[in-house]
Amino acid sequence: MKRYEIRLPYAWSERLAAAFPEMEAVQIAPSTTVLSGTLRDQAELHGLLARIADMGLEILEVRQTE
Repeated sequence: MKRYEIRLPYAWSERLAAAFPEMEAVQIAPSTTVLSGTLRDQAELHGLLARIADMGLEILEVRQTE
């Protein structure tokens, strides 16, 4: 299992947080939210990225953290 952070160019909202219940959503700037959490494998990461794309959301950054 690995921990990831996904940075999105949107203000935090309940809708955004509810769309990704397996991740913690934290607003770090007026128009930037970071989703962070532990994912089992690459398949789970790709599934999460696909859900973000299906919602029409832009991704600023994806990174693996310690």
